[in-house]
Amino acid sequence: MAFNLLILSVFQSKWILYVGLVFLLIIQLWLLWRSKALPKKRIRIRLGLNLFVWLAVFLFVFQPGIKHTTNGNKILLVAAKIPKAYVQKIKDSLQIADSFNEQDFNRLISSNPQFVDSPGNVYLLGQNFSPKTLSWLSNSNLNWIPYFDEGHLERLRYKSIVKKGDMQELSGKLTVSKPQTLAIKYGHQTLDSLVLQKGHNTFHFSFPVFTIGRTEALLTLDEAPLEHIHFFAHAPQPRKVLFILGNPDFESKNLSEWLGRNNYQVEIITTIARDAQSKVTINKPGDTKSFDTDIIITDPANAAHTLVKKAVAEGKSVLFINCTKPEEDAKMLNQALGMNWRVKKISNDQTITVADNLTALPYVPEPAVNQKLISKYPIAIQKKAGSVGLSFLNETFQLKLSGDTLGYARIWSSVFQQLAPAISDNILIDAPVFTDTQTSIVINNPTVVSSKIRIDTDTTILSQSPVNPLTYSGSYVFRKQGWQSFQDSLSLYVEENTGGLKQATQIQEALQAHQQKSTYNGGKASLQSLTTTLPEWAWYLIILVGLVALWVEPKLN
Repeated sequence: MAFNLLILSVFQSKWILYVGLVFLLIIQLWLLWRSKALPKKRIRIRLGLNLFVWLAVFLFVFQPGIKHTTNGNKILLVAAKIPKAYVQKIKDSLQIADSFNEQDFNRLISSNPQFVDSPGNVYLLGQNFSPKTLSWLSNSNLNWIPYFDEGHLERLRYKSIVKKGDMQELSGKLTVSKPQTLAIKYGHQTLDSLVLQKGHNTFHFSFPVFTIGRTEALLTLDEAPLEHIHFFAHAPQPRKVLFILGNPDFESKNLSEWLGRNNYQVEIITTIARDAQSKVTINKPGDTKSFDTDIIITDPANAAHTLVKKAVAEGKSVLFINCTKPEEDAKMLNQALGMNWRVKKISNDQTITVADNLTALPYVPEPAVNQKLISKYPIAIQKKAGSVGLSFLNETFQLKLSGDTLGYARIWSSVFQQLAPAISDNILIDAPVFTDTQTSIVINNPTVVSSKIRIDTDTTILSQSPVNPLTYSGSYVFRKQGWQSFQDSLSLYVEENTGGLKQATQIQEALQAHQQKSTYNGGKASLQSLTTTLPEWAWYLIILVGLVALWVEPKLN
């Protein structure tokens, strides 16, 4: 290693300053040497300390450097607060000799500007990097290696705006050092939970939305708060459900009441005699004579009913419940509606247990291309002109009677979310939304076509999708934390997260932009000659030690 003082160029640029410093040093040393009040030994000590301080000041100004070589085609850049053992593990895995923290890297670039002109592979360990650092690397191939402490969320996703009665889906990733219970709670009520195993875990929660307005739930890890979950729930658009029943039963009665409480308009037609029917309505406006049905609920015996066949032909939804003979019921639906139901018996028992207080017939629908299963339940929906659902569940109202209203709502919210027709003004914004981060906004089936949307006191531009003319999208960067008004009647919550999720989102955003603009052309596997200097804090410490010694020396005998 050779010292490269670069004195000549520095001296030429700031020669007046350095001449003044040298002049002051000479005067100070001359005065000390001529001092008659001190013994010669003390004078020599004081001269030595002054020379030490002045030498440190001169070296700090001149910034001497040490030359060394490094492989410029493979660099590890380490974010703050990452354990050294983990950094060494990554270095060994990637076979990288040199690693830099962000401050050292920026100082290295300042001293060696030619270093950024040598394209190479830069590995970013962690996510807390400044835009300045990333801007240096436009000529490099960036590779991100995330790092999160155990017990901290590594990924989180849910819906910012959702309708009451729909299912809120919450997913994420988390690493724990021992088995722990992860739960999502609303007040004292547990909406969903699971036991995490030691190591890396991905999780997915789903729960029915039963609130209206600004809603806050809590994600907990072994009862300790982990993350606050904010979303806005708005009233759903009224949907019309028609029950066609051969005989009144508790299952249909409880389901119709639940639909009524969730803003559905319900009409129940029950055959009470050969040529006599009764009709009951819930939430139906009094001045409405016709009932333009969105969804029909009936049993397989009514598969050939005129209203059922008409609804399927018009692209509407039909749900068949109260099955008793699944194999015969499936054939009946296939013949009457041209469907492709196939069922499989999975047990010789009369019923199987699905959950506490919930049983089903021992059959499951066999997979089909146009078919979707509803969560963990023996319920499937096939798409043809319309949507046709088939349930093998027995009496779900037993859940309500046992007090598990959340479990009851979970089943039917999942079903009707799939059966309901496409809604207008369907807003899709993934949460959490962070400040100073690009947020994607998508609106499907807008009732009023506009190129702008209102966000608090601001607006943002929307563009029409070239693929789907009923979809409009845009993006917005929120600057304020907290609840923000959206399109006047709605709200969304903007987070100021310090746990790593925000930084992870921002670095992914930066890497996407980097990939679009990068000038990286494959790299040059070459050794780079670099000049390394001491950090400023080290020089300050050296100078401070010298000044303290000068202050203490006169007080010592």
